[in-house]
This record gives sequence, C-alpha cells and structure tokens, in this order.
Amino acid sequence: MKTRKAILYVRVSTDEQAEGFSLSYQEERLRKYCALNNIEVTGFYKEDHSAKTFDRPEFKKLLAFLKSNKHSTDLLLFLKWDRFSRNAADAYGMISQLNKLGVEPQAIEQPLDLKIPEHKFMLAIYLAAPEVENDRRSLNISDGIHKAMKEGRWMGPAPFGYKRSRDENNKACIIPSDKASLVQWTFEEMATGLHHIDHLRMLAHRKGLKIKRSAFYDMFRNPAYIGKIRVPAYKVDPAMIVEAKHEPIIATKLFYDVQDILEGKRKKNNQPAKHTQREELPLRGFLTCARCNRILTGSGSKGNGGRYFYYHCRRGCKERFQAADANASFYGQLTAITNNEKLFKSMELILKDANKTDGQDKATEFKKLKQELEVYQKRLENAQLLMLDGGIDAGDYRNIKSRIEPEIERLARQIASFEQKDPEEDKIIEYGFFFLRHLNVLVDFATPEEKFQFLGSTFPEKFHFKDGKVRTNSDNEIIQALFTPDAAFTKIKNGSETLFSLPSGGVESRGLEPLSKHILQKLSTCLFRH
Repeated sequence: MKTRKAILYVRVSTDEQAEGFSLSYQEERLRKYCALNNIEVTGFYKEDHSAKTFDRPEFKKLLAFLKSNKHSTDLLLFLKWDRFSRNAADAYGMISQLNKLGVEPQAIEQPLDLKIPEHKFMLAIYLAAPEVENDRRSLNISDGIHKAMKEGRWMGPAPFGYKRSRDENNKACIIPSDKASLVQWTFEEMATGLHHIDHLRMLAHRKGLKIKRSAFYDMFRNPAYIGKIRVPAYKVDPAMIVEAKHEPIIATKLFYDVQDILEGKRKKNNQPAKHTQREELPLRGFLTCARCNRILTGSGSKGNGGRYFYYHCRRGCKERFQAADANASFYGQLTAITNNEKLFKSMELILKDANKTDGQDKATEFKKLKQELEVYQKRLENAQLLMLDGGIDAGDYRNIKSRIEPEIERLARQIASFEQKDPEEDKIIEYGFFFLRHLNVLVDFATPEEKFQFLGSTFPEKFHFKDGKVRTNSDNEIIQALFTPDAAFTKIKNGSETLFSLPSGGVESRGLEPLSKHILQKLSTCLFRH
C-alpha cells in the first residue's frame, strides 16, 4: 500500500490561547495520528492568527508551496474544521482549490469522506458552527462596547494626552498622562488664530507631540478632551454625545473656540504666508506693493563691500526700497505708541467702565440662556414621558430628541463660556499695559519668529511704505487708534475723571475718521481680552 504524504497545520488565535488552546497539543495529536496510520509528514506549519479569512501568513506560505510542488502532498491535516476556517463560504472555495492541487483537507477529530454526498451535510455543520460562534462573540463584544460608551467609559486606544488605567471597580478607563499639558498648549495656541494648523503641528512636534497629520486634525475635534464621548448610532439607538467618566483636560470654552476657528465661524488672524525669518527683514510678508497692492518679499544683495537688504515686489513692479529705512520707520511708530500716555489713560478709564457695563450685560444674557436651556430640557423630558405613556412611538421620540439635543448642546456651550471667568484677568490687563508701554523694546529684543507672531496678531492688516514712512492700509478703527499721535488727543471730562479723545475731523494727514470713545473702548477690549 502506497504511503500517503501529509502536511500538518495547527492554528490558534490570541483569544483562543487565553482560553487554553495549545499549538503543541495540536501538533502532538496530529503526529500520533500520522504514526498510527502510516502517513509520512512532509511539512509542518503553525501560526497565531484568526481564521475569519485565509489571509494568514503561514497558510499563504503553505499554499504557495503546494502550488509550486503539485502532487507532492496527498493530505492537509488539522485537528478540527475550525482550525481550518471559521468562514463557511471561504472554506468551500479553499477546499475546491486544494482538491485541484491534488490535496485532500481533513480534520482528524471530525473525519469526513467528501466523496459520500451525505457527509457534506456534516461538513456544512462543522464549518457553520465556528462561524456562528464568531458572529455571536463579535455581536456580544459590540453590544458591550456600545453599552460601556453610553455609560461614559472610553473604549479603544487612549487619545494623546491620556493613558490606559483601571478605576476603583477594576474597569478599563483613561487618565491624563504626562503629555496632557502639551495637548492643552496646542489647543491654546490653536485658539489664538495665529497659526496655520500645519505650522502648529510642526511646533507641537518639536515639543514632543509626535502624531500623524490626520490624527493631529482629529485631536481638535475629539470631545473626549472636555469629558464627553461621541457614541455612534447602533441598532435602534441614534448617535449621541454623553458625559464621560474620565477627567477632562481641556476647558469647554477653549474647545469650542477651537471649533469656531476650524469651522470658520471665528476669523483667524490674518497671518501672512510663512517665510524663513531674518533679523534684517522683520516686515517681510506684512508690507504691500504701493503699485499693485501685492505682498512684498525681501532679499539681500552684495554691494560696496557689504550686504544690503531690500523689500521688493515679486511681480515685476519696480517697487523696491531699503529694508533698513522701512524698519526704522516702523520701530519709530512703535516708540510713538509707547509714549502715548493720553491713549493709555483713556484706555484705563474706558476699560474700567466697560468692565462694569459688560458684567451687567453678561448677567442678563446668562439668565436668559439658563431660562432657554430649561425650556429645551423640559421639552425633552415631556417627550420621554409621552413615549413611556404610549403617546408617541420610539421613532417619533428619536426625531424629537435629534432636534432638541443640538439646541441643548449649543446653549450649554454658551453658558459654559459665561461661567469660565479667567482668574488671571487682572494680571492679563496689567501685562497688556506693560506690553504697550514697552512695545518697541520688547519687539526689538524678540527673535525673528516671535516678531513674526507679534506682527500677525497685533497688526493683522498689512502696511505700505510711502514717502519714507510705514503706513497702515487698514480702515480698522483699533489699528488707527494705535497709530494716532499723542498731540492729536484733547482733554474731555468723563464724570469726575479726565479722559482724552480725538476732536471731530481726526488726523487728516493719516486720512483717518474721527476717533471717539467707543473706538477706544473697542481698542481696550481687543488688546486685553484677545
């Protein structure tokens, strides 16, 4: 009798290892079977991989060997049919493919003679049973994950800034990691509107936030950072956002400020295209051509034994002037701002008055928002009671809920912004005046990168250089107020306080409109509440 040749195949998944399955046990049983039945073992393959598909490293090697060595093997032996496959459709296809190669697949503990038609019923059971088991296990896992998410537990890999842990009940949870402060810094920088998101990612990468571009974008959209979990729609449950059990690391207002930036609801500061910054060209990207109104660039050239820098147009215009002249004019204007005590005096008094009025207005608005929120919450509660009492069906309730919940979220977001008063507000205002009074010195000692950020945030509108002076192109009242000379202010009375303002007509040489008290109020609010 001809000795048959066989390749042995053993498989176990990671989950099955935890349940006590053993590769060595399978191998031992297969080798004993071959010894008892006079079968020669010509190959042995083992792997730790799921049997949902045949896209398994070792099985692909096995199949490649059989294709290149046709009729060298008679049998492919494994312990049970679930070691071969847990997908009935794929299994039938693979059996057919092996038969064409002259190989008979066989489970030694569930032997079948597929030449007998009735045995195919048993094959169907052997193949379907593990697939059903897989599907049931998968469904149970999905149900469990959804239930946990609805309870506010984060499932899956921890977001950057968190790490996996266990709570007091030994359930999986996430807690802030040592990178949480870096995530906070990234959100704060994004909320300023001073950075293009790719530029901010580069800065964050230098600090240690090393994640892919898509993950960096997704980070800003993840409500997990404010202690909420986005639960996707599942079966009859609609998508929802629930309160999380983990600790938030981003303030609610800050998170939604970033959302406004990303969605274009809040205008970004008009930063110019990023340039390689040079000490000699601090205004590159901020000056416009007086001829074509395009952004000027800057470069250096050699001459008379030295290197000289110029701002010039890149579009073929003849606009070109020495960088040193434009820089000197601009720094001179910064010095004029630092010496404008009448402006500072007016700002201090107006800011004091504005804070008082602003506080009253906010209290009224806060009360109005709370009342509106209570109305929507009551509507949702009534809808729930109607559904429980049979007044409406579950479908109608879901429709009502889908309309009301976004409104509740919007109002809660606005209320949160009112409730979060900056404890450092007085220090911020104090620093703001210090900054203005030392503007020229601080800018002069700043690095090129710091100067670039300063100019983009403080003077978002562009400048032009004409008749030996840097002038603003802006009709922004705040920028105009900053560049109004000290001599233009006149003394007026504001109750018992002395206030300074501009007379009707403004400063004609600058082509400005009259600057009034409300303009100075806007200037104060902008500078110290940005």
